[in-house]
Amino acid sequence: MRACVFKAAGAPLEVVALPDPIAGPGELIVRVRACGICSSDLYAASSTEDPLPSGTIMGHELAGEIAAIGPGAGEFEIGEPVVVMSYLACGECANCRAGAGVRCAAARLVGFGEAPGGYAELIATRPGSVFRMPRGMSFRAGATVEPLVIGLHAARRARLGAGESCVIIGAGATGLMTMLWARDFGARAIVVSDRARDRREAALRLGAGAAVDPRMHNPAAAMAKLTGAPPDVVFDCAGEPGTLAQAITLVRLRGRVVAVSAAMEDDGFPPGLAMGKELDVHFSLGLEPGEVEEAIAALASGRISTEPLITHAVALDDLPRAFAALQHPNNQTRVMLEF
Repeated sequence: MRACVFKAAGAPLEVVALPDPIAGPGELIVRVRACGICSSDLYAASSTEDPLPSGTIMGHELAGEIAAIGPGAGEFEIGEPVVVMSYLACGECANCRAGAGVRCAAARLVGFGEAPGGYAELIATRPGSVFRMPRGMSFRAGATVEPLVIGLHAARRARLGAGESCVIIGAGATGLMTMLWARDFGARAIVVSDRARDRREAALRLGAGAAVDPRMHNPAAAMAKLTGAPPDVVFDCAGEPGTLAQAITLVRLRGRVVAVSAAMEDDGFPPGLAMGKELDVHFSLGLEPGEVEEAIAALASGRISTEPLITHAVALDDLPRAFAALQHPNNQTRVMLEF
């Protein structure tokens, strides 16, 4: 098979030929059809403090077709379309049997050196990490399920109810997918805050009531223009130093704050202000049983569409160049590797 591999921090990815993976007991081989480039891939590839092993095949947002089935790997069919999640679960522990493979104690991360990822024609995985897609649903949509579930889980953590208002800090893929669920949950007003004009415009196209540059406008003031009150919920989907503190400042008395992204360094926030407001501050990571299936069903039915978030698609040979371009600020939301 051909794959695009990481060599060293700061070095370009490289397309190489590798042996095809073989389906061992309890394993599936999936032929990758689409794989998204995530901001966590970009961060991992540039980190010198905790560098990825040379030769790592990155990519953890993917969909494809069953290509081979190992002994005891369940009742799948060759050619069946599937979504592959970002963890490689054992499939046998209590969490896996309960449908919570992401909580598997033996789980390995896909695409970060622990298990090969989706920047390749083929990937080895296990049934506990694989979810069936309806035939006819696009692989491009399937490759957005993993980040879409992050937004769904965040909305659930916020207990966001119909008629409530929310501010979303950060209009990258995570922020916009959280916004899609906020709209689906019945939020009456949504304000998105991001420094990039193209991302603000994307948020408006997807249904935000307002989109502001936080360097020039206060998101809470924008919300007050829409509803006459501060936001009920603030989602921190930027994960930059200071954004969690900003979320605590913006939200109403006894409101809720959900950290969906996290700064990659120690980042203090004002506990006195959070206490004074009697806030519920939640941190959102992973997913609950049933949420992957819910995201797939929402995409398959057309209730939610992630297509507008996919700004570019590239072939494997073009991936090193596209990946390098994403290391610098630009107007791209989600770039998709397609085979």
